[in-house]
Amino acid sequence: MTAVAARARGLATTVVAADALAAIDRARDAGELAAALARADLRVVAPIDGDAIDRLARDRVAADLAVLARWTDALAPLELDEDRRSLRAIVRGVAAGASAARRLAGAIPTTRLPARALAVLAGAPAIEALAVELARLGHPLAPALAGAWTPVDLLELELGLAHHFARLARSHDRAMAAYLAQLIDAENASAALLIAARGEGIDIARAFIPGGRCVGREVFATAAAGSIDAARARLAAALAGTPLAAALFQPASSALETAALAWQLETQARLRRTEPLGLAPAIYAVLRRRDEARRLRRAAWRVAMGGA
Repeated sequence: MTAVAARARGLATTVVAADALAAIDRARDAGELAAALARADLRVVAPIDGDAIDRLARDRVAADLAVLARWTDALAPLELDEDRRSLRAIVRGVAAGASAARRLAGAIPTTRLPARALAVLAGAPAIEALAVELARLGHPLAPALAGAWTPVDLLELELGLAHHFARLARSHDRAMAAYLAQLIDAENASAALLIAARGEGIDIARAFIPGGRCVGREVFATAAAGSIDAARARLAAALAGTPLAAALFQPASSALETAALAWQLETQARLRRTEPLGLAPAIYAVLRRRDEARRLRRAAWRVAMGGA
């Protein structure tokens, strides 16, 4: 594991520096963004648009994952999580009737779902066809979409993906176990809020994902069964001291995911200092790249919206 840690530390140094990312965050038009990207030594073919930046962002995440996967298979849960995120994005795109190209936005190629496979999945005409293709590929998350049909219940499908992921993703490494537990806590918090807002139609007992450390079954059930305000308060108490607690009250739909990433980064930064020969350096490197990708996409979206 020493070689993996050393390689990961090297990769972490190639992430865009904090001051350069801050300049990208401040860009308010295409000219400012182009200049900020150039200063960060990021090459984007003009004209700069959201699709070009998304390709750049996901290629950089995928490249790091590919490098690390060649050194160890202990990061398989991290790759499986990327597959889950990619499938969730594609499912949402299919349900919304988005173009195949738009469905691929944010999808990260991995060992099990390389770029060609993602393109095939993104081109599926319906969820049923996507599920059949995923099963043909022998992907371990395929059972989560088995039996799916139109009209699609997105919450049910996404909960299914999260449940299958949680059952498959296991690790004895302390850093990976912490990553998985935080991910599950964030998924449970998000699901509880969505169920509380929806008010009916979801079996609360079945929706809970075991494996978290903060949001237990009782907290989840109480939050999901109440009003949205009561759910936020109940979850915030369980998640006190974490970035998720404040994010629960933010209106942006991406707030919880952003806060979960910040929480995971804080934890892995600490663990890579205390357990430098474990998986923490590799997880931290991938999370840094994921944060870079998120900020690049956010800048592209902001510029596209006229600097809003």
